[in-house]
Amino acid sequence: MKNLLKPIVAAQAICLMVLFAACDKDGTPEPQINETSEANEIKLEPKLLANIELKDGTAISFTSEEDGIVYEESNNFDGIGRLAEASLLERYLLLTEDHILVPEDLLLLEQDQSLIETAKLRGTTIDPVYTSNSSIAYKDIQSKVEASAWCSGGSYYDTNTSSQFYRTFKNYTWGIAGTTVYSSWKSGGSKCKTVNLYLVNCVSNTLSANTWYKNVFGNYVKQNTINVGGGNSRFWSKTYTTKRYRRAFVSGFGSGKFGGYVAFKNY
Repeated sequence: MKNLLKPIVAAQAICLMVLFAACDKDGTPEPQINETSEANEIKLEPKLLANIELKDGTAISFTSEEDGIVYEESNNFDGIGRLAEASLLERYLLLTEDHILVPEDLLLLEQDQSLIETAKLRGTTIDPVYTSNSSIAYKDIQSKVEASAWCSGGSYYDTNTSSQFYRTFKNYTWGIAGTTVYSSWKSGGSKCKTVNLYLVNCVSNTLSANTWYKNVFGNYVKQNTINVGGGNSRFWSKTYTTKRYRRAFVSGFGSGKFGGYVAFKNY
């Protein structure tokens, strides 16, 4: 009988170990990942989707990575404006002329069927899109925010809406308390798919921000690093293929201050 009990006791011990590993430090059980949804997760081929140069010289890129799509622009001190609220596909459609083909990967993460149909009417492509003769200027599609506003003051504040959570910084010291922001701070939300960073570097040192996600064991794993040179700005946005607990941390090389915001969307 004792020999028969040994496997049962061992199995119970393993179950307890798994249970404790799935708990956060405060003892709250971590929601279990749905294995079926993980198996059906979209895996993208890492590649450049599009390089776009607008009439006013703003350079923009869309890039597929295995776990999502990154949208980037540099040195736009006017702020991202209405594009911050747009999906990846909607941004692309706003930033390109009607005769420009649409990268197929952008349709895979889109939820708005009307935007998908609009893209299909243009035509889609699996090849990178390069366009530099645009008649579109960035200022035509967004509301301006002067760069000087981001580099004055010395504080931050949070905004909680029905669809997103974001923290806005004004001339704030990087790397100190307040520069780590969590998706779980959203009222009524925790896991999200999209991270938006608009970062204005107010000093000559290089700013460096990191994005992280929480794995099934309750540990945060670094995913992306976004650097911004001295005196420059950068908007970085990534829509991942799955919803997870996420966080972002803004620091830099040496001391420095920055403005802009960290936003979590698509809960």
